[in-house]
Amino acid sequence: MLSMLRVPYPFLLAALAASLKAQPPTSIVGAKLIDGAGGAPVENSVVIIENGRIRAAGPRAQVTIPANSVRVDGAGKVIIPGLIDAHCHYAAPLGDIRKYYSVLLRWGVTTIRNAGTDSPDAVATMHDFRDGKLPGPRVYTSGYGFSHPQGAPGVSARINRPATPEEARTAVRALAAQKVDFIKIWVEGGGGRTPKIAPEIRAAIVNEAGKHKIPIVAHVTALEDLRQLGDLGVTDMLHTPGDATATPELIAYAKSKGLSFTPTLANMESGFRYYENPELLKNPMILGAFYPSGWARVTDAALREKQLATDREQRKERIRAAYRFIKAMSDAGVRVVTGSDTGAELSPVPFGAATHREIEMLVEAGLTPFAAIKAATLDAARMLTRSANPNYGSVRAGKVADLVILDLDPTADIRNLHRVHKVMRAGQWTQ
Repeated sequence: MLSMLRVPYPFLLAALAASLKAQPPTSIVGAKLIDGAGGAPVENSVVIIENGRIRAAGPRAQVTIPANSVRVDGAGKVIIPGLIDAHCHYAAPLGDIRKYYSVLLRWGVTTIRNAGTDSPDAVATMHDFRDGKLPGPRVYTSGYGFSHPQGAPGVSARINRPATPEEARTAVRALAAQKVDFIKIWVEGGGGRTPKIAPEIRAAIVNEAGKHKIPIVAHVTALEDLRQLGDLGVTDMLHTPGDATATPELIAYAKSKGLSFTPTLANMESGFRYYENPELLKNPMILGAFYPSGWARVTDAALREKQLATDREQRKERIRAAYRFIKAMSDAGVRVVTGSDTGAELSPVPFGAATHREIEMLVEAGLTPFAAIKAATLDAARMLTRSANPNYGSVRAGKVADLVILDLDPTADIRNLHRVHKVMRAGQWTQ
């Protein structure tokens, strides 16, 4: 099964490319266009897709509709770019991967970043998704991440736990041979709960990764660790430091180092969200979005009763603190992007649904719906590609045609993101 997933079938890919070129363009006519790049919405737009890319996008009065195009009536609909989740995991058998990734597409998630738990076999499969050899979202992967020998996270995946800097360098070189897209470091241990990976080992990882031109992503929850990694040149931070507020000095530091934050808000509430709101589980789109173990947990009546009997106020205050942190950072121009921890092994963070919830929580934190959508599209694409002008993440001419058609306007109510009508990935409808 796994070898079949990895086979690129060059002759089939060539046939698919030829088929795409032979297809007439698609014209989506009359929808409201939110391009993801921060431009003013276009109330009556035309978006033309050809050969997997956006040929034109703009006001209907300014875009010529090709006579041979397949017209899609967009009246009353809203177009946004495909959504991006920059903090994901995959912890199920690889034989089930298409099933779960089809759920992501159902929610309009067309790009993800897997952070730290992909085996070498999984890395090869994720590359096939990234490169369009398998139908699904575009996937970036780190392979196995790094942590202290007794540190977080407590997962079944055999991640790298080096005891010395040289062991760390050897592991980085092995990941470079797998051609991973980035490297993940867990720096955990807030409150003394678990030991942290040593600073000298972190430095060795960053240094060796730099030799191979592989970027680093760090799970950071304490200010001292954020600063140490920032001083080493690490720019991508997962979570927010729980012991810090966004002071002017810290904001200036973040801007000077080019930091970005993927706050992973949806995971912070995953321990109580579905117990407090069991009606959410009745949403047809949620079916198949949990691993079986996660579904068993969120539907366990006894566990629900136990969790609801606990005092959740401390966890909710931690979320409010994260809201204050990311709002201040965002207002100051520090990049904040979406990443939910979807697919995490130990938390009920459902595929796709958690990405939507992450965007909703950015709005709850005080970002405008436009800013939250940009965080989940163009800004996330810029971070993932290390480019100010990535070839996806916005609905503009020349970009890869990853887009979502919605039945209702998410800028009027961000929860309207749930009203997914149709999804396109690289010019092909996914349903």
